[in-house]
Amino acid sequence: MKVLIIGLGNDLLSDDGIGMYIAEQLTTTFNNCDVIAAADSGFGLLDYVYGYERVIIIDSIITGKKPVGTIHHFSAVDFSTFLPFSIHSTDIISILDYSRQCGFSVPNRIDYIAVEILDNQTFRESFSEVIERQKDQIIMNVGRQIRKMIAGADSGVRAEQNALEEAYQ
Repeated sequence: MKVLIIGLGNDLLSDDGIGMYIAEQLTTTFNNCDVIAAADSGFGLLDYVYGYERVIIIDSIITGKKPVGTIHHFSAVDFSTFLPFSIHSTDIISILDYSRQCGFSVPNRIDYIAVEILDNQTFRESFSEVIERQKDQIIMNVGRQIRKMIAGADSGVRAEQNALEEAYQ
């Protein structure tokens, strides 16, 4: 199965860049997946996802219901009625549906990993103190979540798990 992991965000808006940062840190961890960081959203994501069977999107979210640093997991089913996911909120589900109707090869499965953040409004090229303190643990947790999601798709997951744990211990 051809899998893309894409970290989204804006690294000029404090914690909003966490998705891109995580993807950059994971680029050598998942050999059976392509991993990229992008500041695009909506239709801009189509160029990245063409030809993949599954896409895992890593982004930030502010729910105010969970502690900062919490990892949320959503699937496309969770967005059957569009609710803003983040400041990159474009109805990617509808965009992919329209693309399928036009005959484009777009993913059959989309998963979202969202990191609960504190600040996505402050123009700053660094994370808030709370995200900065937790970023290594967040990377470990996101990597663990991704491994669980693709565990059945690749037999090399165990080696990648060991590499990830060694890299961040």
